[in-house]
Amino acid sequence: MLEQLLTERRLSRYRQLRSLVVLTILTVAMFQDDPRPGLTGRGVALLAAMTVAAAAWVAMTLRLRAPRLQPYSIGVCMAMAVVLTLLRHGSFAGGYALAAVTIAASTLPFVLAAILTGTGALLLAGAYALVGAPLETVVIWSGAMVLLLLLGTIRRERESRAEQEQLLADEQAKAAALAERARLAREIHDVLAHSLSALSLQLETAAALLERDRAADAAVIVDRAGRLARDGLTETRRAVSALRGDPVPLPELLRELASEHEFTLVGAVRDLTAETGLAFYRSAQEALTNVRKHAPGSRVTVRLEYAAADVRLRVRNTGPAGPPTTGLSSGYGLQGLRERAELAGGTFAAGPCEDGWQVDVRMPG
Repeated sequence: MLEQLLTERRLSRYRQLRSLVVLTILTVAMFQDDPRPGLTGRGVALLAAMTVAAAAWVAMTLRLRAPRLQPYSIGVCMAMAVVLTLLRHGSFAGGYALAAVTIAASTLPFVLAAILTGTGALLLAGAYALVGAPLETVVIWSGAMVLLLLLGTIRRERESRAEQEQLLADEQAKAAALAERARLAREIHDVLAHSLSALSLQLETAAALLERDRAADAAVIVDRAGRLARDGLTETRRAVSALRGDPVPLPELLRELASEHEFTLVGAVRDLTAETGLAFYRSAQEALTNVRKHAPGSRVTVRLEYAAADVRLRVRNTGPAGPPTTGLSSGYGLQGLRERAELAGGTFAAGPCEDGWQVDVRMPG
């Protein structure tokens, strides 16, 4: 955005400089033509009109004073073009009118610019007629003013459209950045919430055992905490790999995750996107974690089914312990899983079934 602003400023300064260079060339040309501006006779009137025209030109180019005075600067410049035409019997005086139209088309609303251009063209045509200029001269100068108005309006619309497209692109980039931040937040939650919370619980237990002089039991807990830390590092590497877009070996990961439960694979395995594969894995991981929390000892089945149009994952727990009193936690875990599925164009559902509790995830793949 800053780069675009700097580019616009450089372009504006270039156009201002170009306009002032044209004014300088036109002024030199006016002094070379007869009758010449001077301090005697008609030269005084020519010099005065040129001075006013030049001042108006500089004001409308640099937009001095206030933007609301811009139409007046443009109008004065056009009026001086008419006066100089009458005083010099034509020549280069129409250049002031052309400059006024060019700036009007780029800075004023179209209706106001059109009114000023139409009025200026009529007055300039009348001035050329009064000094006896040929008809083609009248047509050329008046037509040039109208043409410049149209070209300036087209250029302004094109620049406005490009600016809108750039703003839209910036908004899309911002939305993409926010989506990526949300994705990273989900990964951080899914990795840290499982590993660090369990690790913290194990260390607190070990500390309590040490206070009771049960060093042997504490050593077992510390060893378990070490395994949890290593598992957390593995999960972190897996999450980073998925964020980089590497394919996720979903069946192998689910089989490992459900090593203590019943795992069923149905259909022909095919590659899934990293986002889709990771969403399935996190859903199974969250579901199994909640089973351990709310229904320990229950029978758990994990079923991964590759259908023709989509892929479906179901995690169901039943058995002596009965269904959990609650399903997935109502915190960020459930929200994150639902977001994952929806971003991949799928659905996520978690709730009681006829004989227990079930998590059901479907996504195209």
